[in-house]
Amino acid sequence: MNRPVAVILGAGMGGTAVAHALAQDWFVIVVDREESLARPLAESVGGDWAVVDLLDVHALAGFRDDLLARHGRIDAVIHLVGGWRGSKTVDGDALAAWDAISPGVFGTVRTTTVVFREPLMRSDAGRYVMVSSTAAAKPTAGNVAYATAKAAAETWVGGLDNSFKDTSARAIIVAVKALVNESMRVESPEKEFPGYTDTTELAEVIAGILEPTGAPESGRIDLTEG
Repeated sequence: MNRPVAVILGAGMGGTAVAHALAQDWFVIVVDREESLARPLAESVGGDWAVVDLLDVHALAGFRDDLLARHGRIDAVIHLVGGWRGSKTVDGDALAAWDAISPGVFGTVRTTTVVFREPLMRSDAGRYVMVSSTAAAKPTAGNVAYATAKAAAETWVGGLDNSFKDTSARAIIVAVKALVNESMRVESPEKEFPGYTDTTELAEVIAGILEPTGAPESGRIDLTEG
């Protein structure tokens, strides 16, 4: 295969925008826990799809090995797995929120970084991109579980980037307050969505990061700044 291979983890509105932004120059593989989301998105961009339990390291490693056998390379992994649950304060509900969201928000970062690290290091310009939240740096009583999970994930990705030292691979964090797309604006024309990042902007930024010289030195981009 001549085109580089990008694995998009999550077929929500962020993953949809990224897949379409990359489709011309990349072979896109969409991964989601729902076939009804992964398959149509992959087909719309001429890519491939898979349903994989991202918390199952053995299943994930098998998926990686199958990709390498079929395509010979993995050049980018974009983590867009989310989930949100809040609490009124730091109480029992906060503990329940952590139990509910930490596997998806943090656990899937741990497994996917470990499983895909070696192929990304072998790429000419391997990239692991995690879409995070500005909440990681601004915890509140209501978002303490979510903010903690994102902060932990960012720390882990920072460690991954450090492990790429002396290679051309990079691990980059892209932080947003929240995402918005055109459908949301149409459905709520009276709403202004202050501080939100449009999915098209997110996709453009990620496409730029995937360029061989496109990764920032800091390893973190906050799309709410400037």
